[in-house]
Amino acid sequence: SDSIEEGVTCSIATISSSLNCKMKVAIEGCCHGELDQIYATLQQLEAKENMKVDLLLICGDFQAVRNGNDLESMAVPVKYRQMQTFHKYYSGEAVAPVLTIFIGGNHESASHLWELPYGGWAAPNIYYMGYASVLTYGGLRLGGLSGIFKQQDYMK
Repeated sequence: SDSIEEGVTCSIATISSSLNCKMKVAIEGCCHGELDQIYATLQQLEAKENMKVDLLLICGDFQAVRNGNDLESMAVPVKYRQMQTFHKYYSGEAVAPVLTIFIGGNHESASHLWELPYGGWAAPNIYYMGYASVLTYGGLRLGGLSGIFKQQDYMK
């Protein structure tokens, strides 16, 4: 685990897939729409370690907010509603420098992700896994469940 930009921590793992291909996978926790900061941190880490990240996994609270309507539908207290930087990637103003795959968390823009219940491209080079899915990339099998675990609701 390495932290270069203030507030952004990511882990980089070298994973051997079933095809005996080695790839560098970065794993990020809740990104809260801060894609610019995450990608800048990855680029600094790549330069520092003289390597290239092949895949970025974001594990919830992605906040794929495209516009004001999405911002209004975001499941967070009003004081935490901020546009952040995803809209630039959605509009094409910016392009994700690495394939980014994410699951939803409990603080998402419902109006956007409800359009992709089974997963799909949220923006160029940014893929949403949907409510629950399994996919394969480079021989690596990835499973994802969007949402949050709540002990009190688990057995209902």
